[in-house]
Amino acid sequence: MHITTIGAAIVDIVVSTVQPMLGAKQDVDHIGLYAGGGAVNAAFNMVACGAQVAVHACVGDDLEGGLLRDLLQRHGIQAVMSPHHHLPTGKAVVMVDDTGAARAYAQRGASAWVGEQGFAGLAQSDIVYVTGLSLESQAWLQAALAAMTSRSFRLVVTPGARQLSNPAALHGLWDQADLLCVNAREAASLVGDDTLQVDDPPPEVAEALARQLIRRPGQAALLTLGAGGALFFDGEQAHFHPVRRVEVVSTIGAGDAFASAFVHAWGGGASPQAALAAATDSAARIIQVVPANQAGALRA
Repeated sequence: MHITTIGAAIVDIVVSTVQPMLGAKQDVDHIGLYAGGGAVNAAFNMVACGAQVAVHACVGDDLEGGLLRDLLQRHGIQAVMSPHHHLPTGKAVVMVDDTGAARAYAQRGASAWVGEQGFAGLAQSDIVYVTGLSLESQAWLQAALAAMTSRSFRLVVTPGARQLSNPAALHGLWDQADLLCVNAREAASLVGDDTLQVDDPPPEVAEALARQLIRRPGQAALLTLGAGGALFFDGEQAHFHPVRRVEVVSTIGAGDAFASAFVHAWGGGASPQAALAAATDSAARIIQVVPANQAGALRA
């Protein structure tokens, strides 16, 4: 299976374990430098599952961009990146507290400009997996898709914060998506439901949200429900899977790990329950480590 991921490639500076600040300086357990970004996290996970993967991203002409390209290539991932971008490679400082909850401070830099040079090679993919994009990148991708007279790949969309904040702009990709992946609160926001007050609604509430997300026949939706598990709606029937209880070290990358593993299994013909189980196991592995993926530290 050949999968193309599209989205951010950034450097994560992960700091753990962070306590409430009482002074000007605090000792922490760990500070590490890792590859991050939705497209990169998904690519590492999918290649570990056995897929051939290409990443469409944008990094700067700097040390960090070179390290990201080298790490991807060492893992057998094709890095399709705009060369010599004048903006620096995107970075995020991720603060992880003693519960595993993470808060990120991001400078998106060049990562906001993926697709400025086009999206070569999409037609050769079995799955095109779209992660969070800037509105400019989203418009370039929609134009590339519109220019195709036909496509044989499945289009998976896992929108980011900028897209979710502007559902009207997202409609172009949302309409074309074969699978839309969001969490429960994001689903409620997209369908204009302001009554949802929890991250882990019961399956019947999640199913109602998923049904409202479907915009055309043949479309499916995947909703993560926090501690409540996950629900896949195939357009006709809902399939629920509970969460796997493990010690939470860090929540960064959990959503990427879940969705990418589900998509790999689903795209390979697995049953909904088998795909949900694979995704649950994948997310459980990631939340037991500090970084957002299992590629290891970013180094030369």
